[in-house]
Amino acid sequence: MEFDFGTTKASEAFFDRHPKFYPTFEHLMGLGNKVFGRESLPKNPLEDVGFGLGHACREDFIEIVFLASNGYGGGALKLFRGLYERAVTLAYLVKFPKRIDRFVNFAAIQEHRTMEGAFLSGVSEEQFNEAVSPDTAAAVRERYKKHKPDFQITDCKVCMTTRTSVSWDLDLAAMVRNLGVPYTSIFLMGYAIPNLKVHATLSSAMADFDKDRKQDLKERAKRKRNDGEFVLALASAVFIQVMRAQSAIFSLGLEDQLDACDQDVINAWEPDLRKSG
Repeated sequence: MEFDFGTTKASEAFFDRHPKFYPTFEHLMGLGNKVFGRESLPKNPLEDVGFGLGHACREDFIEIVFLASNGYGGGALKLFRGLYERAVTLAYLVKFPKRIDRFVNFAAIQEHRTMEGAFLSGVSEEQFNEAVSPDTAAAVRERYKKHKPDFQITDCKVCMTTRTSVSWDLDLAAMVRNLGVPYTSIFLMGYAIPNLKVHATLSSAMADFDKDRKQDLKERAKRKRNDGEFVLALASAVFIQVMRAQSAIFSLGLEDQLDACDQDVINAWEPDLRKSG
């Protein structure tokens, strides 16, 4: 994967503030290309899904780098939520590889919910079929019917009624607790706070005004820039964990190189993380 930061005043100022970032980024990208720049020949569902999740994480990380280095901290934070959730899921599957079938089969539940939500909004079945081809509404219903019984949970212990689970296994917070550090220490910035920003919430509506309505535009831009750079530091650490998962799944033997990347990230960002508290 090649990457171009672009030449903007914001990116030039970013590199002036963070002279150690570029060599750290080059090291990360070099290792990332070694991990993902190869033909995927999966031998089992975990290798197949694990590689796909990891590749999606790499794309998330690259997009966060571009936004944060150009001053778009809000966008970087929103993308970080997806990177963090995928990284947590990947780490959980590495720890509990027998759960992979549940992850794969739950796609039938997610597809059906998406379809039913579209129908409720006024989308016709013909429009849905055209948009998601080759999957048709009939095929989605068939997969849902097949896998729905595996995801039923008790809704009322008195009436013994059931409902379909909202998650394929544990909820994300429970997965994080199960995995421990570093995922627990990043949960607030990786999931809780971004959730308020990606949805139509009061927090997202008032993000530019809650702290100080009199704050001028330059100060608001600086605050977003600083938030984005903090997120970039965390995203770098999470991306290394993604590559650790790949190394574990495919027995790549990259532990020493990943440890060196970890140290690079610490050296590049530790002063800024201390300032951020």
